[in-house]
Parts: sequence; structure tokens; C-alpha cells
Amino acid sequence: MVSCIGLGGMGFTNKNYIKDDPYSVVTAALEEGINFIDTARSYYDSEKIVGYALRQRRNDCFIATKTFLRDADAVRKEIDLSLRSLQVKKIDLYQIHHVQYEYELERALAKDGALAALKKARAEGKISYIGFSSHRPEMAIKCIKSGEFDTAQIPFNLIEREYIDEILLAAKEHDVGLIVMKPLAGGKLNNVELALRFVLSYDIAVVIPGCSTVEQVRDNARIGRNFLPLTGQEKNDIFNELKKLNKNFCRRCRYCEQACPKKIPIPDIFRCEEHILYDAGYARYEYKRFRGEIKRCIACKECEKICPYNLPVRAMLKKAHKRLMGGRIEDRVVGLLRILRLYEWVKKAYFQLNLPLPKR
Repeated sequence: MVSCIGLGGMGFTNKNYIKDDPYSVVTAALEEGINFIDTARSYYDSEKIVGYALRQRRNDCFIATKTFLRDADAVRKEIDLSLRSLQVKKIDLYQIHHVQYEYELERALAKDGALAALKKARAEGKISYIGFSSHRPEMAIKCIKSGEFDTAQIPFNLIEREYIDEILLAAKEHDVGLIVMKPLAGGKLNNVELALRFVLSYDIAVVIPGCSTVEQVRDNARIGRNFLPLTGQEKNDIFNELKKLNKNFCRRCRYCEQACPKKIPIPDIFRCEEHILYDAGYARYEYKRFRGEIKRCIACKECEKICPYNLPVRAMLKKAHKRLMGGRIEDRVVGLLRILRLYEWVKKAYFQLNLPLPKR
């Protein structure tokens, strides 16, 4: 059994993001009864941090990690690396990370694909369960219906909730446990308690918010222990909060990418832009892969015609490109605020004043 509130380990990849010592954050989670910890090979040193923190308490938690790789030989090596990094003899859940397209699922399920390596590792006693993660609901449903997975890790929150009924139904039919990531929509939702209680009111196994402080861990654990369904007034409050959000943000449904004749990875570009507020250096490094894509746009408007949210996609792409290619002075200011431990306070005050995102 796992606690309904877990701990997301992606934040451990950036020392500037974690305000408190990451080992203290993991230890606090265990002390508060949180026994599900999620990490990944791609989260830089997150596995090593989790492994070190749990070295004396392995039996107190359920460890989940992931691999971006799709080939069996490469995944076998990843599993062994994870075992060493986590300092364990067995990993509870190993997931195929970020399955976004059909060809990725086909490759993973092939005879010499990732799934074959995971099944062999399970037979050898190296892992217990096999799962996947995906940001695309239609792909999550296909993965679940394949019948090959024990768990599905998906984003679900007040903003990204359009396909949740279909996912819940598929998961129930195929006996798949649901792990919810991004419960605060990447920081867009400020009322943590109501946002988590909204997610917990659905038939999920565990929600894994990221935490940068011990205090956040304790607050989240309290919400899980004392869970109460949202009242009518609380539902009104949280949906009113949604109305205050800037409507021009990408929900990553990827309809635009499918309609684009040049197959420009529009949602991935917007995802890079979202990271600017939290780690501009990382955002711009990731954008190196996509910055040539803007030049391929032929302004055909197909992306805007199909967007279910009527977003001005072309203008948003130009804005994202400009932000991701500049902003060095602002980066230094943010870096200084982090060093002085003022960044979280300034960010919270900034959003409470309902100000727009800084043009960095």
C-alpha cells in the first residue's frame, strides 16, 4: 500500500530549486508517513540523493524510477545504474518515461524494446512492477489498453482534466494504478490544499507533488491524512482562481502539432518557456533542440484553427522564442534572489498581485 500523497523527485535535480537540504526533504516525507518516492534516470543526481537518504530506511518506502530509453539493451544498463544509484537490490516500480507518440510505444513494446528488458528484470528480481509516464492523455489510454503496464503516471489537475474520465475507466478495466503528476499545473495553481484535494477526490493511487522545503512536505502530508472532499464553496473558490489565470497558456493536447504541416513541436517549445520562471538556464539549454523550428513556420494558421482553446499560437511561438533567446540580466537577478533565499517569497508575492509573467 502507498500513501495517497507521494514525493516527486524531479526538483532534486536543481540545488537552487530546493530551498531545504534535499536529504531533509526526503527524511521529512518518511517521518510524515509519505512512502511513495518518484525519481528518474533523467533527473540528473535525483536517484543518488534518494538512494543516500533511504540507505537506512529502504523498507519504509516504495521507490519508483524511470528511463527515457526504448531499446532493451540500453534499458538493461539503465536498470543496473538505477540499482547502484538508489543503493537497493530491488526497485519497486520501473517506468518507461515520457511516452508521447505511437512509434515510441511500438518501439518500447517491440521484441527488443524497453518492455522486454523490464520483464526480464522483473523475472530476475531486480524490479517488482512495470509502468509508464505520458503527458498525452490519448497516448496514456493506448498504453493502458495495451495490457502491459501495472501503473500509469499522468498529469492531472484543475487545468489539465479533459480526458480524466476516459483514463479512469481504462485504468479500472485493466487494473492499472494511476500516479498523478503536476497536481499544481506546474505552479500555476497557488491554493495547494484545494488543488490536492481536488485530485484526491478521484479514484487515483497516489499524487506526487514536488516539494522544495520540509514545511511543504508536512503540509502536503497533512492534506492527505485529513482528506475531506471539497465543499461547494471551496469548488467555487478554486474555479474562480482558474478564471484569474492568463488564458493564453498551452494545455499540451498536441492537436496543433498534429495539424502543423511542418510538424513543429509547438507544445515542447511552450514547455521550455514555462521553465524560464523556475530555471531559466535549464529552459534555454533545452530550447537549443527546438530554436531552429520557428524558422520552418509558414504561418498557415492550421495550429490556430484546430486549437480547442483558441490560442494565438503563432504569436505565442514568437514570444516564446524571444524570451528563450534573451533575458541574461533578468537571469542574474533571479539567481541572486535564489542565493539570498528571497526567490520563493518574491514569486509568491508576484502571483498574489496577479501580475503577468516577467518578460525574461
